Amino acid sequence: MNLLFEIGTEELPAAYVPRALESLKEMAAARLQKARLSFTEIETYATPRRLALVVRDLPEASARVEEDRRGPPEKAAFKEGKPTPAATGFARKAGVDVTDLTVKDGYVWARVVHEGEPTARILPELLAGLVRDLPAPKKMFWGSGEGPFVRPVRWLVARLDGEVLPVEVFNVAAGKTSRGHRFLAPGAIEVDAETYRDALYDARVVVDVAQRRERVVLETTTLAMSEGYEAVLPEDLVEEVTHLVEWPVAVMGSFSQRYLELPDEVLATVMIQHQRFFPVRAGERLTNRFVGISGHLPPDLGVVRAGYEQVLEGRIYDAYFFWTEDLKTPLAEHHKKLAGINFQRGLGTMADKAKRVREAAQELSGELELDESVLRQAAALFKADLPTQMVYEFPELEGIMARAYGEKQGLDPRVARALEDAVRPSGPDAPLPESPEGALLAALDRADTLVGFFHLGKKPSGSADPYGLRRAAAGLARILGKAGWPLELRILLEAAADAYRGQGLDVTPQSVAEAARFVEERLESLLTEAGLPTLAVRAAQNAPTVYGQMLRARLIYELMQRPEFAELTRLYKRAANLAEQSRKQQEPNPILFQTKEEKALYEALEPTRNAVRQLLGQGAGLLAPWDPAAPLPAADLSSLAEPLAQILALAAALDPFMDNVLVMVEDEAIRENRLALLQGVRDALAELGALEVLGG
Repeated sequence: MNLLFEIGTEELPAAYVPRALESLKEMAAARLQKARLSFTEIETYATPRRLALVVRDLPEASARVEEDRRGPPEKAAFKEGKPTPAATGFARKAGVDVTDLTVKDGYVWARVVHEGEPTARILPELLAGLVRDLPAPKKMFWGSGEGPFVRPVRWLVARLDGEVLPVEVFNVAAGKTSRGHRFLAPGAIEVDAETYRDALYDARVVVDVAQRRERVVLETTTLAMSEGYEAVLPEDLVEEVTHLVEWPVAVMGSFSQRYLELPDEVLATVMIQHQRFFPVRAGERLTNRFVGISGHLPPDLGVVRAGYEQVLEGRIYDAYFFWTEDLKTPLAEHHKKLAGINFQRGLGTMADKAKRVREAAQELSGELELDESVLRQAAALFKADLPTQMVYEFPELEGIMARAYGEKQGLDPRVARALEDAVRPSGPDAPLPESPEGALLAALDRADTLVGFFHLGKKPSGSADPYGLRRAAAGLARILGKAGWPLELRILLEAAADAYRGQGLDVTPQSVAEAARFVEERLESLLTEAGLPTLAVRAAQNAPTVYGQMLRARLIYELMQRPEFAELTRLYKRAANLAEQSRKQQEPNPILFQTKEEKALYEALEPTRNAVRQLLGQGAGLLAPWDPAAPLPAADLSSLAEPLAQILALAAALDPFMDNVLVMVEDEAIRENRLALLQGVRDALAELGALEVLGG
């Protein structure tokens, strides 16, 4: 038997529909399984006015199940061979006669049989529960108190093969008819599991989400190509538009040529973010055309086109006005207005922040390979676009407008590029800075935020993060990982703290240390999500630089995949623990060796040190700095086989030493010399990572 269940509603929020379908499918599968109803497949369908599922190959009844249920101990269940109240109560609860109870392993047991129940009797309450329990960020009531649901429920369809199931939710009873397109086919449409897709398609409703998405893309690209253009199809916009319409119809419109003076990013933002239109490109630049997706097919599409053009004209005109007005003022003058924008109470204005970033950049610039002249000019204009009218109206264009205004006003293109890079990344998957100067400013911007807020005690707690500090920390980790600078995280954060101190705010070393740990936690999260084991990442956290941690974690992961590594880490942990018994740091003296095991371990130390250095050096050549939020880079690491084998070979010398040599002897000189050998083991491998976190 096949089941069709449809929830008809008023227009659903586009962003909610994919999550609702996923939850509906998961809940249905779990509840069907709990009800002992097997099935082969659950299909999901949705439009802005409906959520639906089709369940294939349901049985006529739930499965018959027998289970052995344990009751009270035998001593409590029977006295002198007769059942006690405990036994009779257990039998009654289990639905069996007390004479059918058995004894096993000192307990009373009952064989409980769950007979199958007709599917048609199980489903009505199960389906009603799906509607009541479907999660949503916000739910509403309507009418005389019906609900709650994400939007008012207007109809239900519940059919098991040809039978209508008696489902009723929120005073709406299920029937056998769905609804077609609100305007193109508004009547009732009889549907079941077999006819659902085709019947609704005939009623101008593309209920299959994948099919509707394909239609959105095809309609848009075909219309653009018909006039010699190429449609710009951001995936997020395609997804949103798919869930805004039931019957996609592409309409091409245009706007005044004079607006092409605006940067492409401004035009795209207005069209995509504010109007949900697809921009159209001719070559490398956008044209004055766009494609809108209508959910209606009126007799005259020119009416729809005119409406689209009118509403877009107003938004683009505003952007053009901001553009022309902002250009009347040099960026340096805009920058002065940062003094009127608060950053955070206790941390000053945006002008104070910009000054701190500039001073920290000057402090660190000598340690990095970058153009100090470009950095100096970019730092002097850092955040200069923030007070502009364009960025005030379109905050997502921050950085982009600094570059655009700078280029228009004759700024060195490298400086303009750095100004745009200085705000990247704008989100968890957003592009990283491309210029080293912009990357340093972007890193210090986030370091300034983290150090300042940790100084104020405004750390994230639980899932709450009102100041976006997790996003800032992840962005900082991504910037430093991709840049691959030999710049320690703590030095970067300390430079930010020094800039605060220069403004009279006494940031403590503890705040800097807490901020560093917070960034390292974000880095750990990014790397584990990318596929590295948590233990490998934690073992590499002693490396001072972000890229150093990433590289070591990746190489430790390679070692972990070799069976010999588990034994080496076990031995290493024993050796490192013993090495802590000595407060001295000295080189082993071969003259004091008394056993062949001491000599063998000593001779293995230098090859191990060399192998670790070789591994790190070759690894850095094979694994160039990468974005830790991206999938692990593919690389042929077969050339690392030799240093990996040499490191693992240390176990052959360490094992006999740990088994046969007494380290803590009474003779102090001999004892300290043997401890020095273990210190050598610890220090040789510590350059790779804190392997003790991996040991057994």
